[in-house]
Amino acid sequence: MNSTEKYIANNKKVFSTKKRKKNHTSKPKAFIGGSFFNLFKYHLKSCIRTILYYPVALYVGKNLLRKTLTLADSASNRRALVIGNGPSQGYLEASELNNFVKEGGETFCVNSYFVNKKLSEHVPSWMLFSDPFTFEKRQADSGELINYLKNNSSIKIIVPTVMIKELQEMGLKNQIYCFVDVELSILKGINPLFPRGYMSLTLYKALAWSIYLGYKSIGVIGMDNTLPRNIYNNEDNKVHAIANLAGIDDCLYDVSSHHSNVASYYYDVFKIFHHLEYFPNKNIFNLDPYSLTDRFRKVKKEDFFEDKID
Repeated sequence: MNSTEKYIANNKKVFSTKKRKKNHTSKPKAFIGGSFFNLFKYHLKSCIRTILYYPVALYVGKNLLRKTLTLADSASNRRALVIGNGPSQGYLEASELNNFVKEGGETFCVNSYFVNKKLSEHVPSWMLFSDPFTFEKRQADSGELINYLKNNSSIKIIVPTVMIKELQEMGLKNQIYCFVDVELSILKGINPLFPRGYMSLTLYKALAWSIYLGYKSIGVIGMDNTLPRNIYNNEDNKVHAIANLAGIDDCLYDVSSHHSNVASYYYDVFKIFHHLEYFPNKNIFNLDPYSLTDRFRKVKKEDFFEDKID
């Protein structure tokens, strides 16, 4: 098969994949990177939103934010593993995660971690959620997620201040913690008590939380960030992306309601990698040898679990 035949076959295979549409309520984003005016407008809107919503976040979450305040550097003698839902999550075994926790480590998981049945024998120490649609009934797995949390009350839950009330009304017995989820694009902050400078990615928020707690070393896995490899465009010039998540079949997402064109999509991809530069890289290790995330030193999974990293 020559390169043209491979190209056609690959695209036909992709567009025959099970399709889903991303939940998105605002108009599609256009590429803003090529215009000074658009960049100025983007940052100005971010500043205005921060002025409006940061005080609200502080007021709504004032009680739980006090609890967050007491956690700063509280885990300096422990280690943590932040687990994303990328394919490299599949490198893990429930038994090694359980041993890691038994030896004093803590695990952080996000979103749909619980659908990966391979790891069902491991209950995370923490779970962080930030997507406002997470617990809505229209989400296919929201009921399953709520039951998972109810059946595993040892999981400490972290959510933005705006989601506190929603969680409290579910009757969960889990401990609930909160953070400020307001983006101020002109800064590079990652402290969960203040507006963040990085884009809204749940896994990055989990990493920021673990850094705030001050673990002596942090591993990351499932942070594959393979989005640049997974973009496609159909005959109507609608942007699509393949979602590769551990434990479930690949899905083709129509992301045209979020991105008006390919340039807009890749501008977000650029930010995904660039915003990791806001995070410190000392004592943070990437356990996936094939990950596109190059901010953190890559180490063997076994060396991290056995605490053999120099």
